[in-house]
Amino acid sequence: MMPPRIYWDANVLLSYLNAIPDRLAVIDELLRRSRANEIELVTSSLSLVEVAFARAEKDAQHLDAHVEELIDGLWAPGSPIKTVEFYDLIAYDARSLIRQGITQGWGNLKPIDAIHVATAQHIAVSEFHTYCHRIQAWNGHVAFPIVEPQTPQAMMDTGAA
Repeated sequence: MMPPRIYWDANVLLSYLNAIPDRLAVIDELLRRSRANEIELVTSSLSLVEVAFARAEKDAQHLDAHVEELIDGLWAPGSPIKTVEFYDLIAYDARSLIRQGITQGWGNLKPIDAIHVATAQHIAVSEFHTYCHRIQAWNGHVAFPIVEPQTPQAMMDTGAA
C-alpha cells in the first residue's frame, strides 16, 4: 500500500526555512514521517524558484551561503520532499481552475497558486497543505482537503477527525 501523498505549497517550505515557531513542530514531524515512508511529501518544481531566500536574508539584503545550503538540501537526492515537473497539461489545468474560480465564485487563484492546485490534482494527492487563505478557500471544491499542515496527533488534540 502506498503511503498518503501530501502536497506542500511553497509557503510551507518557507515556513520551515524561516523557522516560524508556531509551525515548525508540525512541519518537522511531517518531514520525519516522510523520511520514515509513512507519508510522501510532494511539491511542484516551481517551488525551487519560490523558495529562493530566507526572510532574514531579505530583511538584511544580504545572502547567506548557509541558508542557500539549507534551501538546496530541500531538493537534494534523498530529501523527504519530492518535486513534480511543471508541464503543459498542468498549465492548461491551472488556467481552467482560474477560469472556474471566476464563474463559480470560489475565489480568485493567482496563477502560481493555480499551478500548485493543478499539480496536486494531477498527481492525485490525499491532502494539500498551505498557509495561504486564498488557496484554502478552495477546500471542498477539489477532490482533496486543502488545510494548514497537520499531523494525526495535532488533529486528535484539536478534536478534528
